[in-house]
Amino acid sequence: MSLSHSKMDNKRIFYLIMTFLVAIEIFLFSNVPSQVGIDAKLNLAAMYHFGIFFMFTFFLSLTLKKNKIDKKTVLIILSISLIYAMFDEFHQLFVPGRFSDIRDILVDLCGSVLSVVMIKIIERFNKL
Repeated sequence: MSLSHSKMDNKRIFYLIMTFLVAIEIFLFSNVPSQVGIDAKLNLAAMYHFGIFFMFTFFLSLTLKKNKIDKKTVLIILSISLIYAMFDEFHQLFVPGRFSDIRDILVDLCGSVLSVVMIKIIERFNKL
């Protein structure tokens, strides 16, 4: 195994670990019972959903990419992100004070799409 190949494997392992850590954080945060007064007052939920799924998709994309991300890989990445967003909302049905909301899934998907777009822009300038 060449040194450059080993460095690439180490990067992929790091990206995979980061993907799983973000996924675990999403699950654990979704497991916290809602405090309606605080959530309504701060209204940070949409920003959280967007940002956390941006990060999830960013690390997932870096884990799955070989050279450049092609259309098939983009569909796989966005499908995984969408399925996880739906799973997250389904999971919240079983958490006291939480509920499932299609708008959260749409915000999650927007964060995921922007993440892939950012990676494609970076790829275009050969920086990633």
